[in-house]
Order: sequence, then structure tokens, then C-alpha cells
Amino acid sequence: MKNILSLLADFANGMFAILFVSYLTGYEIVWWYFLIGIVLAMSPDVDAVPEILARGKVAASSEHPRDHRTFLHYPIVSIPLGLMAAWLVPFWGLVWLVALVLHLINDLYGTGWGLPLLYPFSSTHFKFLCRRANQSPDLLKERGLWDSLPSSEKKLRLVVSWRTDELPAYILKYGMDDWIDRCYLRVNPITIAEYSLFTLAVVLAVYTLVY
Repeated sequence: MKNILSLLADFANGMFAILFVSYLTGYEIVWWYFLIGIVLAMSPDVDAVPEILARGKVAASSEHPRDHRTFLHYPIVSIPLGLMAAWLVPFWGLVWLVALVLHLINDLYGTGWGLPLLYPFSSTHFKFLCRRANQSPDLLKERGLWDSLPSSEKKLRLVVSWRTDELPAYILKYGMDDWIDRCYLRVNPITIAEYSLFTLAVVLAVYTLVY
């Protein structure tokens, strides 16, 4: 049940996409629109399905030093597809486009290992407001990893990146299979942001449906 906590940002993104496109187009919202919006917001993570089927979970860690973010996580793929969908099916295509963009933004600051923003020209992963160890100081200290970090990697940076050849080594050393427990069952900047966005999305959705 706790696994659903990691999906709340996607739920929020789907609801925000419906609300935003409805405002732009004047479409009246029906409650089940939000369910479709949530599915569309989660669509980039379809590349995680094979890992879920094989391992029963998704994690870039010492047990699985690979990140699932491919295909629709490449802006050069997802944005053109979203634009095409918006042209072919104006309302739902635009909802998908907005949901895709929000999903990518979330992956640039959330719990994962960023995105290959420049693919296919580069497979380097980028992430905002992060350390290259991809964890908070408290968590690194708890795991006994803080003191071994170079001073340059202890600093919170606006943008960090990992080359394709070095990302597996970072995942092996700093990744966690129990990332939901360690990240989403604690108060930290990511949970504050994601839980707050989910709460706001629910409030706005209920208000829209009722009034």
C-alpha cells in the first residue's frame, strides 16, 4: 500500500493536466476525466513494466544498477508525440502533452536519477537541485556514506549530471531498493513538494466538480 505514495506526483500531474486543458478549452469536466488524466500522466513509466513483472518492484540500486527511464522520458520523443496527439485529438491529446511535460519536470527533481534530456545526442542524465550522490545529507550520514564523499559532491547543486559510463557505478553505491521507505515515509523537500502538489490537485479537482 505504501508504494502508492511514490505515485502521488503522477496523480497530481494527471489532475492538473485535466484542470489546465479544461480551463484553456472550456470543456466541462466529468469526474472520470481525472482517472484518464492520471493514466496519461503515468504513461511515460510504461518502460518500467518489464522490471515490475520480473522483480516485483522498480529500483535503481545495488541489486539493479539500471534506470528505467527511456522512450517517453526522452523529450525529443515525447514532446513531438504529444504535439501530434494534440493536433489529432485536441482535448485528450493536449491533456497528454501537458501530462507528459509535468511528468518530465517531476523526474528532474524527484527521487530518480534524472533524465537524458539531450538524447539521442547524449545519454547523460541531468537532474535539478541535487547532489551527485542523489540523497539528502541525513540519509547519507545514516548510511555511513557522508564522510567518504568528496567535498565537491556534498554541495547541493542547481544542476547535476551523470555520464552513461559512470551512472551505473553511482547507482550501485548510492542506490536503494528500500527507497520508498527511506524517501516517502519521511519528511524531506521531495515529499513536501509532491504531497503538497497532490493535496492542491485534489482540492482543485473537488472544487471544480462541486462548483
